Amino acid sequence: MAYSSGSVILDDDYNIFATGNAAGTGDDNVANINTVWGSGTGDKGYGQTNTVSAVSAGSTITATQWATLLTRMTSIANHQGTSITAISNPSAGDTIEAYAALSTNITNIFNNRNNAAANGSDITANGTTTTSSTWDVRAVTTKTVTFADAASLRYFFNAGGMIRMSFSLTGGSDAKSLEWADLLSDAGTIVVTGAAASKTIAAVAYTGTTKIGGSGTPTTLATGTGVFDYTGTDTLIFKQFADSAPYTANYIEIDAKIATNVITFTVTLEDAAADTIAPDGSGSGNALDVVDGTLTMTTAVRPPSTANLNANTWGTPTMNAASWTLTS
Repeated sequence: MAYSSGSVILDDDYNIFATGNAAGTGDDNVANINTVWGSGTGDKGYGQTNTVSAVSAGSTITATQWATLLTRMTSIANHQGTSITAISNPSAGDTIEAYAALSTNITNIFNNRNNAAANGSDITANGTTTTSSTWDVRAVTTKTVTFADAASLRYFFNAGGMIRMSFSLTGGSDAKSLEWADLLSDAGTIVVTGAAASKTIAAVAYTGTTKIGGSGTPTTLATGTGVFDYTGTDTLIFKQFADSAPYTANYIEIDAKIATNVITFTVTLEDAAADTIAPDGSGSGNALDVVDGTLTMTTAVRPPSTANLNANTWGTPTMNAASWTLTS
């Protein structure tokens, strides 16, 4: 008999809501509490350990057990910012009838599992990669973000974590440098999240790869590619060209790959335009037409908020102390 008002509430019903199947052994493909709150799989699971225990066949479900399930559901909804129909926790001695909104509430928090109402504080150690040396062919840097293990990486992104990258060139003295400064500003902030699907985190909409701010139109913005889609081979997730002649062949690109618990971003600034303009923008080619000023990549690892979770289950990701490799 289906879970509904007027019917007998079975242990099977409770176990499906809690774990995804009547036996209580779990099914991550069915909307339930533990798949979102616990370890889950893929883009499901915050890694919390205080999951809802299944009940044995033939058991009477206590008010305490119902209260535990409803409390976990509410915590998930609050973490996500998902609007659900409020259900009051029962007390011992209450006659418990079927909660009309329960199934819909659980479906909603399951479907909104990668949303988050808030962020934690940015991790910025080793997040700044800078150089003041000149270059005129290529600048490349490799930034890694390392988690304790693959599960920690999943929990981080599933609960609303992200990695943010932005770029700047300041103090340049010639036309080429000024155009690079313009391109890096146009690139805005590139944000990567775990799943490719759309999600809302701290009231901002994200996809797998998202460009925040800046201007112009990238030739590549891999909105349908998130960290969970990375492989051991570089994947191009962002590329944008300069917008002013004679430098329109110059571009910035970001490639990404993953090895279990380590994400690697390779950033390439390719100065492909022919050097036919003097530093002041006039006349013929000049050997001094180089990129000068201070080149900076700023990376921030932004973790999920733990305000409505039981614990930080992803640890503290670390970044490498990267440097720029310059080619002239």
